[in-house]
Amino acid sequence: MIKPSPRLLKALSIWLAVAVALHLAGAPALLASGWLWIGAGLALVAGMDLPDLFKHPPQVKICRQLPRQWPVDSPVTVITELSLQGPRPFTLLLHELYPGPVLAEDMPRWLHLNPGEQVSLAWRARAIQRGSFTLTHCHLAWLSRLGLWWRRRTEPCHDEFRVYPNFNLVLEYGLLAGDRRLEEMGIHLKQRRGSGSDFHQLRDYRQGDSLRQVDWHATSRMRRLIAKDYQEERDQRVVFLLDCSRRMRAMDGHLSHFDQCLNATLLLAHVALKQGDEIALQTLGSLDRRERLLPPGRGQRQFQALLETVFDLQAGPTYPDFLVGATDLMNRQTRRSLVVILTNLRDEDHDELDPALALLRKRHLVVLADLREQITSRAEATQSARAARLEDALLAAGTALYRSQRRAATRHLRQLGVIHLDLPPSALPAALVSQYRSLKANGLL
Repeated sequence: MIKPSPRLLKALSIWLAVAVALHLAGAPALLASGWLWIGAGLALVAGMDLPDLFKHPPQVKICRQLPRQWPVDSPVTVITELSLQGPRPFTLLLHELYPGPVLAEDMPRWLHLNPGEQVSLAWRARAIQRGSFTLTHCHLAWLSRLGLWWRRRTEPCHDEFRVYPNFNLVLEYGLLAGDRRLEEMGIHLKQRRGSGSDFHQLRDYRQGDSLRQVDWHATSRMRRLIAKDYQEERDQRVVFLLDCSRRMRAMDGHLSHFDQCLNATLLLAHVALKQGDEIALQTLGSLDRRERLLPPGRGQRQFQALLETVFDLQAGPTYPDFLVGATDLMNRQTRRSLVVILTNLRDEDHDELDPALALLRKRHLVVLADLREQITSRAEATQSARAARLEDALLAAGTALYRSQRRAATRHLRQLGVIHLDLPPSALPAALVSQYRSLKANGLL
């Protein structure tokens, strides 16, 4: 692709402006002929400069440095390296050709390269969709010797990467130290009770310890106060039942409810694995009706297996069959577990959901994470004043009915013995971890 540079366009604009001025002023023929000679000279110079684009193209070598695993909706740094070989310098314009689900900053980039020079350009990219992607090519444009023409060509440069759920939440959790910082992340901790926990070790009694922690037999032998140290119970199992139906495609910002659930699943799985528990996963309402299954396991391998299982999983226009999903889970998970159901419910779903929850409750402890659209919260915040239009009144009435139905659903589910979390997607990761730690601390898991 060849096009005139801004310098040539500016010269042509001035030449045409002079022509208009001469015409309006009724200039003599001598000035008009001079104007024509100037135009002819400009065309001659531009014509002589054009072949330079083909005779001496830049010899540029391009390569990239980028992470092979990207967290969704989180910026990463990509470094594009260019080196110029040839006898003369070039002014270049580089533009990376990234796929549609990738948003890029600082592109295109201008640079001036001397012969033998190598530069590294760092630019930020953010993927808003999970899956496998490829950076295939980049556009490279350069100026002719006199700077009157641009020529652009496509340079092949293939680099593959995968976009996973946002594992940065896991890294952030791992970097936090202390209860106060965890509370800043939204994770609230509760004091562990004296019962329902595993014995860990004996230690010297410290001020503030409960008298129930004192081991009197060890105290009589050592002739000083000895206390028992407890740790949260290990070797438990957390099973995720992930809804992949049409309602999980609801969007709040760049991410869908389904992506928010995957991010929360990764964080809770990381916390459970660090506690020595097992994790497993089963999908519900998958697009092809072939549910994805992750058998129970523990350790870093299990976390990596979870990443590979869900990185390209998408919610489809399907309807979830909760009873079939619960039956399959009961057949596979014969050991008592914490079952975390991640979904987005409506009032009409409870006729099918209630039998499934009753079945799961026979053996498992059930936590139902029910996401709600944040648009309802924003609608309530903006409708404090009296509605002036019919549309505002209908929106206010619909929002009030929706919230009323969800409050009634929460009361109904808690009567069934199900832990129901009714919350916006942004609060889901911290709420799940807080609930898990509370169940562990109270000896319920």
